[in-house]
Amino acid sequence: MPSFSSKVQLSSTAQSNNIVLADVDRIKGAFKVYTSTALNSTSVNYFADGQIVYVSDSGSLYKATVTPADPPNSFVDSVTFSKFSFVTGSFVSASFNDSSNVLTLFGEPSVGSGSSQISMSVDLSSLAGGGGGGSGDITAVINGAGLLGGALTGNATLSVDSGSLAGSGLAAPVGGKFNLDTGSTHFTEGVQKTNLDGSEF
Repeated sequence: MPSFSSKVQLSSTAQSNNIVLADVDRIKGAFKVYTSTALNSTSVNYFADGQIVYVSDSGSLYKATVTPADPPNSFVDSVTFSKFSFVTGSFVSASFNDSSNVLTLFGEPSVGSGSSQISMSVDLSSLAGGGGGGSGDITAVINGAGLLGGALTGNATLSVDSGSLAGSGLAAPVGGKFNLDTGSTHFTEGVQKTNLDGSEF
């Protein structure tokens, strides 16, 4: 049972038995989880203006807007709900100016009549001309173990050095595949594509 002093509190026995102090169903303005059906059928008396609720079947937060009665236009209070999200400070969109090479990132717009949006611009002009078909070039292609070819200038071609594979159990590609000597006549290809599903077991 609750006791009353400077505040309402549960006894230690009630706490150890997990007894709740109050039912959130009866607390106006409390954060609560609803289904869409329950939300739309709950009396406006249980909602406070600006209250945030979670709707489980849509997986979204909603903000309540309570409109008081306004005789003779309306004689009862009403409540509407709109999707709600916290402003996270993350950037949500961007634009790039080709002529100035400036990338501008935009944050979430703030809510309210004097709404504003945070943005940040990054000057990328110092990166212009590099990559993506720019003027860069590879200066050399050096062959490693098991490879032949390469070049210090011009075009370079690499190929497999079949002589260096001797004794390793690998044979040079035949028909586009490497063959692996396992000592078995059943499995010879080092890489083999298979298409299996549950019906084949």
